[in-house]
Amino acid sequence: MSSGATSALESPEVSVKLFVVDSTGVRLEELIPVFHRWIKEDLLDDELQIDVANYEHVPKGPGVVLICDKAHYYFDVRAGRAGLRYRGRREARAAGAEAVTRAFRSALHAARLLEADPLLEGRYRFRTDEVEFGIYDRLLAPSDVGTLVAIRPELEEAVRGLYCTDDAAIELSSSPKEPFMVTVKSGASPSVEELLGRLSAAKG
Repeated sequence: MSSGATSALESPEVSVKLFVVDSTGVRLEELIPVFHRWIKEDLLDDELQIDVANYEHVPKGPGVVLICDKAHYYFDVRAGRAGLRYRGRREARAAGAEAVTRAFRSALHAARLLEADPLLEGRYRFRTDEVEFGIYDRLLAPSDVGTLVAIRPELEEAVRGLYCTDDAAIELSSSPKEPFMVTVKSGASPSVEELLGRLSAAKG
């Protein structure tokens, strides 16, 4: 039996993955110096940025990882789909809809940095009409429909606030042996900057 909504979304291991518009311009190795500069310049809010790990050689692996104290930031090409994943790891920063919103905010902030990085020459642009949300805690969030039913009200609340619409579709996308993942699809694809603006306005 799946855990209740509050319990599942209290897990620190919430995740958001944003997919790039065009994966042909992605070169994982060039992200290593970019992530190292993020550490040097302390570009991530509320994070102790520690190191960068390169798993590019691992088939279907985590790609390039920026290791932080409270979360990890991955850039991978799993399932042939390149994208940036935020994954909380040690400390739950919120619960319920706010946990979802904070995960989106962290992923979008990192995506904005990549989009604007001069070394990447504008090749990293992110779509927002399809996003992956997950919980990497198999005890609190088994990969099944029961977990989706349990968290759906809070997830829909967060998505509605972000996309300003009620028509976003949320579907289970993981198998029972995988971490819990859902795909969020919207009819519109606002820019990363626009979505961050909405979150800032709501926070203010």
